Amino acid sequence: MSRLRSIFMPLAIILGILLPQAHVLSFLMPYLIGIMMILTFASRVPRQEHGETFGIVLKSSLMSLLLIVLLYFTYRFFNLPKEFFLAGLIIVLAPPANAAPAMAKILGGNSILALKIFISGHVIACISIPLLFGYFTNTDESFIGMSKQIFGSIQPIITIPLSIAFGLRAFYPEIARRIVSFQKYTLVVWMVSVFIIIAKASYDIREMGFMSLWESGMFPLLGGLSLFLCVFLFFMGWLSSRKKHPIEGAQSMGQKNTTLIIWITQMYAGPIAAIGPVFYVVWQNLVLSYMSRGKKNKKD
Repeated sequence: MSRLRSIFMPLAIILGILLPQAHVLSFLMPYLIGIMMILTFASRVPRQEHGETFGIVLKSSLMSLLLIVLLYFTYRFFNLPKEFFLAGLIIVLAPPANAAPAMAKILGGNSILALKIFISGHVIACISIPLLFGYFTNTDESFIGMSKQIFGSIQPIITIPLSIAFGLRAFYPEIARRIVSFQKYTLVVWMVSVFIIIAKASYDIREMGFMSLWESGMFPLLGGLSLFLCVFLFFMGWLSSRKKHPIEGAQSMGQKNTTLIIWITQMYAGPIAAIGPVFYVVWQNLVLSYMSRGKKNKKD
């Protein structure tokens, strides 16, 4: 998987940049995200032991709150564009990526623990993104109105797949097992999603004018912010859980569900703010490629 990822992920990014016309496929994003969710949620989750998931999720949540405060004061103190704060905010609030359990396994970690963190992270994101992102993105809309809009967008693509997967596991385990057998195709769906969101970003950037964005400083500003957050989150995830679960900790904080947050940002914060999480796709995959070099898939 890591070898395929290292080949096809850069290809999806390059094709997205070169084929902005594919932005017309953006309407598929909620369905693609939902498919990835069901494929991941359908896995059987063994019993929790010793509160390990809670500990890692708590550390990740506290780190997110700290970063949000730092981002806000940086934005206000230096009088930076609002897109700077919104881009950083959505990256920090993003739940773990669908590929986090599989990547944890490749790196020699516990994929079951990573799956529990993935599920917990998405349940939290279903509430935290509408509340916090809704509060800071509201303009003409009231806070409640904007939060309801974002909740209405994000809630179905998290809770519906979660409910379907849990229902199948409880009442139709044979169907759930068949769905799990298709998990190897999650990577394919993810690549298609990355291609579409990069194409949408490429289209928006061309419409706004690449040179004007560069000359305004937004491109290097958002690129630098996302690079800092990517390296910092992976490192802090590893550092905070280094004694027992450094791999799972790094994945929980650093590997983000970028398809979800870019889609949300493009809808509610505008194409400029979405440049931040788009850059994060590139940095995240460079970090993961570095981490997985020479690794082979391991069994738990």
